[in-house]
Amino acid sequence: TYIMGVPLGHRYRVSTSDEIVPVERITKREVDEIIVGGNFECLCKHDGDEDYVEYDGSHGDLSKILHNGKTRVKVAGSNTRGYEEDYRTVVMTAPSIQATILLRTAIRLL
Repeated sequence: TYIMGVPLGHRYRVSTSDEIVPVERITKREVDEIIVGGNFECLCKHDGDEDYVEYDGSHGDLSKILHNGKTRVKVAGSNTRGYEEDYRTVVMTAPSIQATILLRTAIRLL
């Protein structure tokens, strides 16, 4: 039996300048190392807020939020809200404080 399928290949063209950066997985241990290292910009947006603002808590507080069982972490892709080119942005979704926290570190370009 032959089943007609969708043809393989490109259905649309994406120029290399508009390349999509995929979301990356990251462990809480790796995020902890970023927090301990301290070399990052930190932004926070509470559920219902429109914009991210500078996070005003301590690194210890960040670590506690990170290790809450419900907190989820990922590295932002280009379609993720908060993504910024030339930065590696960790997105921490923290239901315990009803907020999303961004930890942004500069990507070292050689």
